[in-house]
Amino acid sequence: MKKSIIFFLTLLVSFSVFSQSSKVLDLNKEYKDLPLSKTESQLFKLSLSKDGVYQFCILQQGVATHIVLNDADKKQVFESDIPDDIDGYEKFEYKPQVNGVFYLTIERFDNEQNTETGKATVFVKSLSNTEILLRQKIKKELSAENQKNVLTADIDHFWEAFDNLKICKTFADSANSFQQLYLDRATDGLIDFIRVRDFQAAKYVKLVAKYPKFYKSLRKNSSEVKKSEQTIEKVFLKFKEIYPNFKPFKVCFAMGIMNTGGTISNNFVLIGTEITASTKDMDLSEFEDNEYRKIFEGNEDLQTKIKSLVAHECVHTQQSKSIDPNSIKCELLYRTIREGSADFIAELVSGNEKTNEYGDKNEKQIWTDFKNEICNENSNNWLYNHSIVKGKPADLGYFVGYKIAKEYYKNASDKKQAVNDIIGMTNPLRFLELSRYDQSEKK
Repeated sequence: MKKSIIFFLTLLVSFSVFSQSSKVLDLNKEYKDLPLSKTESQLFKLSLSKDGVYQFCILQQGVATHIVLNDADKKQVFESDIPDDIDGYEKFEYKPQVNGVFYLTIERFDNEQNTETGKATVFVKSLSNTEILLRQKIKKELSAENQKNVLTADIDHFWEAFDNLKICKTFADSANSFQQLYLDRATDGLIDFIRVRDFQAAKYVKLVAKYPKFYKSLRKNSSEVKKSEQTIEKVFLKFKEIYPNFKPFKVCFAMGIMNTGGTISNNFVLIGTEITASTKDMDLSEFEDNEYRKIFEGNEDLQTKIKSLVAHECVHTQQSKSIDPNSIKCELLYRTIREGSADFIAELVSGNEKTNEYGDKNEKQIWTDFKNEICNENSNNWLYNHSIVKGKPADLGYFVGYKIAKEYYKNASDKKQAVNDIIGMTNPLRFLELSRYDQSEKK
């Protein structure tokens, strides 16, 4: 009886907090520059219909946001992924099962790498009946594609939109072409991709106008990507062999906006085909001669490149989403080992040995420089820095993390357990110590 009373009182307090602190959110209205910090979050109450479809759009302004949608019973119906960028959009769609009141919570992600304060702009759109009927029609047309383990229909849709540009007379016409023929016809995988990488029709128009020769040379290889199902199946089988706990994700190949070769969502490995399908045979004359261009200068054949990239992203689907709360918060080392480990495990899975000529020649100096920043929160000198790095290759943090993981594996007597430890790493400093990489001989 006591437990029942305590549960009831707890529930009552929860309902009271929601009802007292929440602000009413009107649909189709923008709420600008809402403050977010460690002590200030935003809680909205909104009414949704079971016959409706709702698009949630939260613009992060200088802070990574944690977003939760709860129903009237305070049951969570949506939660945002792990923190990513501190600027840009978080988007999702929701179709309620019942009419009722829902609660939208927007708060600062509580992690070491996030900024202390920032703002968010919120907009929730209620789709019209016409838009909903069109969505239902598209969903039916894509039903068979969405059942597959490897989705590629978005590539065809992109080229339909691209070919339609020849009859477009204005920028708006071109944007509508990409919106209606590509983004609005998104598979389940591309829907996730749009959300996590902020794909917008206008961005596609600007890219194809800036790089027309590149896109023309890309078409053949992008079609070859559609033949990769057997390649990916081999990746899954090998992964399961070295890591019995492996749980395969679906894979979606779509045309992105040149901002990612691969990433993951809660349900998909998402591959940016415009980068993945680019090889040394592409026309790269429109790109500046810098580190960004090197992303597109692949020397591997296409299926080999796909195998390595999918294997890398598959590692991320298996890794823990959070650091051990009892460990020292060593953010740069943690992120570096995660990325480098994904490269190392991908090498075991794909059989394609990872090479880094610059890294191998300068390993001792690289490690010395890295140790000077090892627990920094800012990773700009080591990760995701193709657009800013000068005088050396980009993403040398991948090389450092790869070497640490490889040394750990080399020194382990039980290789299968070593794979488990590498994938399950949540304490970076302890993992570094056990790897004995700091004591290893370097050039």
